Amino acid sequence: MDIISLVLLIFIGIAILGPDKLPIGIEALWLNITNFLRGQEGQGPISLEEAREKWRASDSPVYSAVLLLRAATEHLLELRRRIFVILIFMAVATVGCAFGADYLLTALVAPVGEVKLIALRPTEMFMLYLKIVLAAGLALTVPVIVYQLLRFIEPGLETPQERKLYRVLVWWAIPFSGLFFLAGIAFSYFVMLPFSLKYLGGFGGQFAEAQWNISEYVSFVLTIVLWVGATFETPLAMFVLSKANIVSSDKFAKARKFAYVGIAVLAAVITPTADAFNMLIFMAPLVGLYELGVLLSRLA
Repeated sequence: MDIISLVLLIFIGIAILGPDKLPIGIEALWLNITNFLRGQEGQGPISLEEAREKWRASDSPVYSAVLLLRAATEHLLELRRRIFVILIFMAVATVGCAFGADYLLTALVAPVGEVKLIALRPTEMFMLYLKIVLAAGLALTVPVIVYQLLRFIEPGLETPQERKLYRVLVWWAIPFSGLFFLAGIAFSYFVMLPFSLKYLGGFGGQFAEAQWNISEYVSFVLTIVLWVGATFETPLAMFVLSKANIVSSDKFAKARKFAYVGIAVLAAVITPTADAFNMLIFMAPLVGLYELGVLLSRLA
């Protein structure tokens, strides 16, 4: 069992079983597995106390996780409560988005132009609607996730710099992050996608008619929109780092040439076409956003 699987199992267990019962359940399960393996080797079963000594001597990650859960039970109970708040809000948001699924799908297929979209499997459209509704519900839940996470870590902040960073995040990052993200979505939807899709739809048209699978098309559009939206958070991230006295505006200004190289690489990765024109369409606003970040960091 790798560390990622262990963390996921602990997270699910916190939400379903509760942190007070989870250590007992993990120990019981791991004891049964240990005794089963011993039985396969022709050895007799051992008690829980003997198993604990064995796990402690071998530095078992499972036993370390059990000790950690017991020490942090009070904090994990608070985390569980906040997880349930997030899940309830996401469920309500997802149900609300289900009523607008047709509008969401209409907006997603609008940039495709004259290319014909096709469904290849009987259940494809149903799964596509479900995917869109869940994605929209999760997107609406992101502010709640961030808020609950910040409220959870707030009691653990001790140093003045940690408290200052927390205040910056609460008063600046959260309120304005949505605006920058929406600006990125608008740019990708109204500027970047029409040029890119027109190029891709007409490429090789003398040999074959473009007919795209609707599920792959929607995944492609969502990927582009979300990535571009995330990159538009750059100025805000630079402002927050300067406001919290982590990185100065002078350092951002001196790193300008390296930032431009990184922007070019990022544009080459995210831009769906290989032509220079579409890369420049994406690079130009990113360069402007970096310069805006330098300006905002000076004002921080």
